[in-house]
Amino acid sequence: MFEQAVTLHHDAVAVEHRAAHITYSQLNEQANALAQAILRQAPDSPIIGLSTSRRIEMIVGLLAILKAGKAYLPLDPSYPAARLQRIIASSGITACVASAHDQATFESLSLQTILSDKDYSYPIQAVAAWNQVAYVLYTSGSTGEPKGVCMGHNPLLNLLQWQSRNSCATRETRTLQFATLTFDVSFQEIFATFSTGGTLVLIDDDLRIDFAGLLAFIEQQKINRVFLPFVALQYLAEAAVNEQCFPACLQEVMTAGEQLKITPQVRSLFSALPGCTLYNQYGPTECHVVTQLKLKGDAAGWPDLPTIGQPIDNTFIIVVDSALNSVALGTSGELCIGGACLAEGYLNQPALTASKFIDWTSPAGENMRLYRTGDVGYLTPDGTIEFQGRQDDQVKIRGHRIELGEVEVMMNTISNIKQAVVVARTYDDGEKKLLAYLVSQNHHQDTVAVRKAVETSLPDYMMPSAFVWMEELPQTTSGKVDKKALPVPELQRPDVSALYRKPTSELEKKLTGLWAELLHLDRVGADDNFFELGGNSLLAQKTVAVLKLKHQLSLSITKLYHYPTAAGLATFLGQQPAVKVKPAQIQDQQSQAGRTLPSLVWRAAFQVLTPSLSFGNCLKKAGKPLASSPPTN
Repeated sequence: MFEQAVTLHHDAVAVEHRAAHITYSQLNEQANALAQAILRQAPDSPIIGLSTSRRIEMIVGLLAILKAGKAYLPLDPSYPAARLQRIIASSGITACVASAHDQATFESLSLQTILSDKDYSYPIQAVAAWNQVAYVLYTSGSTGEPKGVCMGHNPLLNLLQWQSRNSCATRETRTLQFATLTFDVSFQEIFATFSTGGTLVLIDDDLRIDFAGLLAFIEQQKINRVFLPFVALQYLAEAAVNEQCFPACLQEVMTAGEQLKITPQVRSLFSALPGCTLYNQYGPTECHVVTQLKLKGDAAGWPDLPTIGQPIDNTFIIVVDSALNSVALGTSGELCIGGACLAEGYLNQPALTASKFIDWTSPAGENMRLYRTGDVGYLTPDGTIEFQGRQDDQVKIRGHRIELGEVEVMMNTISNIKQAVVVARTYDDGEKKLLAYLVSQNHHQDTVAVRKAVETSLPDYMMPSAFVWMEELPQTTSGKVDKKALPVPELQRPDVSALYRKPTSELEKKLTGLWAELLHLDRVGADDNFFELGGNSLLAQKTVAVLKLKHQLSLSITKLYHYPTAAGLATFLGQQPAVKVKPAQIQDQQSQAGRTLPSLVWRAAFQVLTPSLSFGNCLKKAGKPLASSPPTN
């Protein structure tokens, strides 16, 4: 499919990143050369790792792996080494395509590294056998180990063919590449662009969490199409309202991953862009996109909680009860997916594959293969699906699918932990957090040590926001942990590495007061690290927005990672000029979101940011120190 696009659009720009660009013919030539290197250096490897570092060579590497007849497995170099080692052991991969920048990282994991930014001149060698799997994506596993989803070429081709028939994209369309390769939507971004001869525009990680900057980038670069998780869409809409900037170049916005909410800001954005269509898409990693709802026209008439629409071409959804019998229209049950969208199954896990991908016989006697999603919903008479949530312990935190059991299994391996249970709690402001309840072996309650142990084993999005120590966990009459009886954590400052120091300056008091409210704590010290207190990318974004709106202070979100204490940040901010915010903008923001601090900024859990967006990790990898205070000069 890609090579057909090369024939039709050989001189068109395929990919842009910063000031660099590459045409379709150049991209094809480089991918062909790298594919030959893969065939010679890893001839017996059906699956090849691929670094997710964002650069044009990442796209070259992805295409080269597919051209070599192999499947790609995205590996995020910012993940903890222990996490990467578990994925490598589970998948059995021995080789990875990466640039020279990431070579040392992957070689330290005993992977043969095939450089994507090296010139190769191997003679052409034919592909001996083609892997029917295109990619393997690892998701959280309830048994304590991540699991790899194997997606084949045919479901992906069906998706792209449907997408091309239901999109206005052409050779002139410029598509933003927002998702990381570890998210399945990245495939859609990349190949839905290539299938039409359009241009894929890559962005750096810092821009992915700076939504005012991203909004300006979309306008400056004349981006026509974006694929955004819902909370990223919400933040972009907030930025548009705050800045009164509505990029007329936008034609299509696809969103997925969580319940779409038509908030006042989203409504304002699309009311200002009457020519832009919003698509609500649904589908787990095991099926990619399965349904879509198209929203266009007057946004004032859109429902607050839209449905997930109807199945795309050659797919279907059946709603079943606990005995796997189909239920009547309007009756809630488990959503089971069938048709051309199904993955091959889980890598090297036949038992799990058999339990989730089932053979099912319809009431009419028709045999079919279904994927049991664990999602709950019902069908309406017109074939629309209403989504109602989950029936198990799987949750979404900052866009990631997390099995609580995986976090529990890891924490129960920590020395001095007798028992650990993890739950997800949604607070009154709409934010969802992971909470860990712990019982000590010897009554020594060392939260700092536990946090450090989790950091070395799990990605940052799986880090609990609070650790609650208990003498024993409540039990049901059957002897199981009674999660409903677990106490709500008290709003107390947790154990952190710094001793408590009372804030002194007015700016320190503003910052600590803001963080105490955002983090649900009774107090925050001037030297406390924002991220050790439970701060994350979502709350960092909220900090930036509130400082600008309420205190007229300008702060790049990356600076919060440089100066993560109130003392350090106050010193830095004291050196910056105040931001001029129009009173009309403040009034407009307050009239739409309410006048209290919790409603100044959207409070839904941030689904967008991946571990690669932990700027602490990025800065460490770049060799830049994390400072608690700015340089004196």
